[in-house]
Amino acid sequence: MSGRLVGVLPAAGYAERLQPLPCSKELLSIAGRPVIEYLVERMEAVDCDELRIVTRPEKEDVVAYAEEAGATVIFGYPENINESIALGLAGLDPDDIVLTGFPDSLWEPLDGFRPLVDAVEEGREVALGLFEAPGLVGSDFLSFDEDGEITGFHIKPSEPPSDWMWGAAAARVRALDGLTDVEWPSLHMASLVSRGVDLVGIRLSDQYLDIGTRESLTRAPAVWPAPSF
Repeated sequence: MSGRLVGVLPAAGYAERLQPLPCSKELLSIAGRPVIEYLVERMEAVDCDELRIVTRPEKEDVVAYAEEAGATVIFGYPENINESIALGLAGLDPDDIVLTGFPDSLWEPLDGFRPLVDAVEEGREVALGLFEAPGLVGSDFLSFDEDGEITGFHIKPSEPPSDWMWGAAAARVRALDGLTDVEWPSLHMASLVSRGVDLVGIRLSDQYLDIGTRESLTRAPAVWPAPSF
């Protein structure tokens, strides 16, 4: 059973590491486009039935962008990203497939959600899009067994066990039950692995940029000078 395909974009954060800003972090311009638009475009590339943008009412620029993009706006004051994603799941069927990612990130390829969706439709409960990002600071990295299966999630490690991190996901809604029991998405993914839930990592590319810090935002024009499509 395929279920509906719904994209959930958590955009309710305060961007404390980047303040002061002239706009919401998700609307910062990278290569002439709001950074959130890159994630929206990747979700649209797999023909989502609905896009849901979770944000706070006072983030009026995000609300305006969501409405212009034809997305459903979901208001709330989540305390962390897991609560934000969970708000976006409201009313969905357990068999529906949800796509999520981070609207302050840019990555390739444009159709990167397609193999993730295919894996879930073929029977996996969760498929994570993996990116090779050596030296990326402040991200969660992965460890693998000899067969290439994910064995561990490491939250912002000082010495990553590999160069691979995850930055996009497709999952059955039922696989996200209990998401708000922990603070970070990787902690929930780690709990799924420990319980034997069918989770797979799919290597997508070595092109990933997180603009969540001043350092990475400063680097953005040099490493992402123009859209690649």
